Amino acid sequence: MEKIRHGKLHAKLGTDLGQRILAIILAVIIWMILSITQYPTISKTISSVPVELSLTGTIAEEKGLSALGYKDITVDVMIEGMNYEIGSYSANDLTASVDVSSVTKKGTYKLDIDVTSAHSSDKLSILSITPETVEVQFDSISSKEFDLSPSAPNVSAEDGYSLGNISCTPSKIKITGAENDLSNIAKVYAVVDKTVSISQDTQITTSKIMLYDKFDNLLDNSSYELPEEEYTINFPLFKKKTGNLTVDFVNTPPGFDLRSLSYKISNDPISILTTDLDDDDNEDITIGTIALNEVDLSKDFKFELQLANSEISADSIQSVKVSFDNKGYTSKTFKIPNSQFEVINLPSGKKVDFDTAQLTDVTIIGPEKIISELKAKDLKAQIDLSDVGNSTGSMIKNATIYAKKYNNVWCYGNNEIQITISK
Repeated sequence: MEKIRHGKLHAKLGTDLGQRILAIILAVIIWMILSITQYPTISKTISSVPVELSLTGTIAEEKGLSALGYKDITVDVMIEGMNYEIGSYSANDLTASVDVSSVTKKGTYKLDIDVTSAHSSDKLSILSITPETVEVQFDSISSKEFDLSPSAPNVSAEDGYSLGNISCTPSKIKITGAENDLSNIAKVYAVVDKTVSISQDTQITTSKIMLYDKFDNLLDNSSYELPEEEYTINFPLFKKKTGNLTVDFVNTPPGFDLRSLSYKISNDPISILTTDLDDDDNEDITIGTIALNEVDLSKDFKFELQLANSEISADSIQSVKVSFDNKGYTSKTFKIPNSQFEVINLPSGKKVDFDTAQLTDVTIIGPEKIISELKAKDLKAQIDLSDVGNSTGSMIKNATIYAKKYNNVWCYGNNEIQITISK
């Protein structure tokens, strides 16, 4: 009984399915007949059809031209054709492209947009394209390497420190673009926008690049192809310290009081920047040596400023000058007889005879009051023989002139005495 029922049901379903398929086929045939006979052609608008720009196989490609700044666009297209062919058309059934056949040299062109069916067998007419044209600039593309400078206007050093010359790593950047556009670039900066105050050497990375022309006008980055990478801005920090300048004196008379000298060192004290962030706040710096017998109160002494490798002058000072105050000072010449010559450090077993009878034109400088009181008998000519060793015979030695009574006068110039050393 069950088998009989199952067979009848199966036969019924088979009959219904066949009828349904037949009905669909008939509906399609009827639709096609109606489309051909009642509505043979139709028109419709297809929106947002993407437009392609290709230079492959064109004169522009042969000339090495490229489309600059072209961005993908879409158009709205009104088409006309057989209903059964275009009735179901969408943007994917149309192909839109920029006609670049007229592009033969550098320049800006207003180019037509062509639209065709993506199906070669379909016949249709293009009634309108919106927009109909697109403006495109063409130029030769090349690459050029530029120096990359850092820019960080809002990065500063905390109190007591100074920010050194910041640098960028890498220090070069390769930019691609139209030859004319590349020639406009005068300066390239890697920019750090953040605001920060630092108390130690710091590195900050950035990918922001800004381009400027020779008039400092900002250029549009979209006209160029920039590398997609990050750049490191290095911020070296210096500690501020004070350098107190001093000078050493040699060839001073015995007992001379250096504090009596009135002189000035230019730019003293100086401001120093050091990379040693733990260094003291003050430092004494000896700029050089002056022989007192070369000081005549009208001569200035110039010295190159020598700092440690870790230090620089905050004001870029490279040299300093020592000048003497001659106010209240004067000079006078004397004759010193050999009876006022004296010898120190004479080697044992040696004796000295003075071949020079006297020194003439001995110039003594000092305070006016002291010089007015100074007599020739107050002066001594001292000869140091610590360097003669076992030498004997005649020789010339330079004498140091001093006054026992006064510790603030000195002799200007050299005074040579001829002596004979014997056993």
